Amino acid sequence: MLAGPGLRTIALVLSTWVAAAPAAAAPADAAAPAAEDPQDQDIVVTGEKDIRPTTSTKLPLTLKETPQSVTVVDRQRIEDFNLTTITEVLAQTPGVTVSSIDSNRTNFNIRGFAVRNFQNDGVPTIYQVSGYENSPISDIAIYDRVEVIRGAAGLVTGVGDPSATINLVRKRAPREFHGYFNLQAGSFSSYRMEGDIGGPVTADGSVRARVVAAYSDRESYIDLQHDRVPVLYGTIEWDVTPHTRLRVGADYLRTDSQGAGWGSVPLFYDDGTRTDFPRSFTGAAPWNQWLRETTTVFGAIEQDIGTRWVARLSYNGRRADNDSTLFNIPGGFPTRDGILRVAPFSFYGEVDQNEDALDGYVAGKVTLFGREHELVLGANHFERDLSAGRSAFGTPPSNYPAAVPGYDIDPWIPSFAPPPIVRTDALLFSQDVRQTGGYGVVRLNPADWLKIIAGARYTDYRADRNDYDTAGTLLPDAPSNIQRERRWAPYGGVVADLTGAISLYASYASVFNPVSARNRANDILPPTVGANYEAGVKLTPFGQAFTVSAAGFHIRQDNLTIVDPDAVPNSLPGNLTPSLSISGVKTWGGELELAGEPLPGWSLNGSYTYARSRDRFGVRINPQFPLHIGRVYTTYRLPGERLTIGGGVSAQSRIYSVGNAPSGRFGANGAPILVPGEVSQRGYALVDLLARYRLTERATASVNVTNLFDHGYYRNVQFSFGGAGGYYGEPRRVMGSIRVTL
Repeated sequence: MLAGPGLRTIALVLSTWVAAAPAAAAPADAAAPAAEDPQDQDIVVTGEKDIRPTTSTKLPLTLKETPQSVTVVDRQRIEDFNLTTITEVLAQTPGVTVSSIDSNRTNFNIRGFAVRNFQNDGVPTIYQVSGYENSPISDIAIYDRVEVIRGAAGLVTGVGDPSATINLVRKRAPREFHGYFNLQAGSFSSYRMEGDIGGPVTADGSVRARVVAAYSDRESYIDLQHDRVPVLYGTIEWDVTPHTRLRVGADYLRTDSQGAGWGSVPLFYDDGTRTDFPRSFTGAAPWNQWLRETTTVFGAIEQDIGTRWVARLSYNGRRADNDSTLFNIPGGFPTRDGILRVAPFSFYGEVDQNEDALDGYVAGKVTLFGREHELVLGANHFERDLSAGRSAFGTPPSNYPAAVPGYDIDPWIPSFAPPPIVRTDALLFSQDVRQTGGYGVVRLNPADWLKIIAGARYTDYRADRNDYDTAGTLLPDAPSNIQRERRWAPYGGVVADLTGAISLYASYASVFNPVSARNRANDILPPTVGANYEAGVKLTPFGQAFTVSAAGFHIRQDNLTIVDPDAVPNSLPGNLTPSLSISGVKTWGGELELAGEPLPGWSLNGSYTYARSRDRFGVRINPQFPLHIGRVYTTYRLPGERLTIGGGVSAQSRIYSVGNAPSGRFGANGAPILVPGEVSQRGYALVDLLARYRLTERATASVNVTNLFDHGYYRNVQFSFGGAGGYYGEPRRVMGSIRVTL
């Protein structure tokens, strides 16, 4: 289990604020107002306003000044649509495909590629969700907004894919008292309570604090699943001097999933026809448990250097435990009467994960040829250590499901006990990832209407994996277990402000991504390298409150990893399937986005995305991601300003996966004869509705309905583990909430 430094830090934040707040509240009104820091308050994004994401370059650019496609989902939208997870936020974000592996693991994809580059307050981290890694994402309650910059952002992130970088911006301690309490209840026995309080600790407001707590208790439309999720977050900010600012904080997240799913729904019967399992189907056992605990501590110090320069140093530290007791039926092809003759999967795991990230930079202005230009110089370091224990399941009980004679999954009634756990202090494997890099970028100002951005990054990446035998003895190092890469990543962009309301831009960004996939010889494949070319236009037709942007992009990649179609599935150690690298992959696409308030009281966010990827032979790759994605979300505050109504539509085109499917014929041994085929999910649209009513000046009641027409669909379809599987999307859900502002 986790030690408690994060919890002690949060407890200190809470006790300090509660003790000091009464004393500070009375004289605060009389104190001289401090200089406003736009990051000190919860920022509500309506079109442009004062949002200045620094995700791609560290330059303080507005959305219009950034030469890439950027979306910011603000706190108001999160609350309007009652978005309770980052997954729900990204499902509303332009161009994002949400692909659920099971009820506990979700991948995100943009422009046809996986999104692994995440940031916490601009400090890089890596998003991976296997049976071992813990997600770096905390509860939605602790975040002020989510910034998504599409395309390659290798300048400040180092490794990654040319898909996107997602920056999760935590809530700040406000200069004025702020607080609320929110209660929610709804479908699938879902309950949630959330509280947030913050403000000045000292009379002059130089010390501020904020505490956020939330607790979710929810079942699911999927049988057996029951999650309990407490979260606690605290932060303190101190204006040490008028030119020095310090911020520290911590959060604790515990996700306890009982009856947790660990796989997908079989899509084919052995006669080649599609299955018709209900959306509640699970292949789990009631004793399944997936327990994940994460404590994160963070800090930042910022120092003004004169009047034109600032230096900033940030740190994130994350400690995570992952304990899992899991059973699941595999993909396979059941008979029409529900008999599956494939051995089930069972897994017991104990994993410790430590992550540290440091980012520092100086930014300022220089004068050259009579004009003022901006410069950023910085460096960052990321390291992650992961160790997996060798404790495992022992001999299963006699009534445990087995391939022979098979077992009935329709209906699935798992009445058997779990196998005994054979505990040991020995390690199964350990993995260390280190990434260090330096970057520099300049924003040249040759004319009032023209800005040129140029930069580069140097990255030193190393990943080591150590494997141990059953006695816990370290096995000799093998060359295939060590990765070492050193790469330069250039960046360039130009923005032409034509009228003040219309700007044109173009940009180039490169990135590389070391991979862990292996070929048939069990050697690690070379890193994927890529580049993103983008050009577009950004308009503010109704002033800065509403933005319209359109972009076209072209992505080139070499050494892209795909599953080896001619290899035997699960033939590598650890049941891994061999992969291979392909080069000459090209992606073409375009995006259109509307964001902001075209009229007072009317919020509108709409988008359309098209992206197609082909290999050098013209064959489409990654067809499990849609070619077309369209989304519109809107709210309108009616006259009288008590009732707000809204809704949204999210639509996407067909997705499919290719592999070996049952032909309808059987061999002499009774096994189905497989032939090349595909499994697909046709295009669909989901409709959401919301209504919020202001009961008093401080209290509101709201109701949100998602998937209004209860459309049945798969979020993900794929061939894997000798079968074809999919994951059902959520049925219609109704959630009600009461919110009280303090």
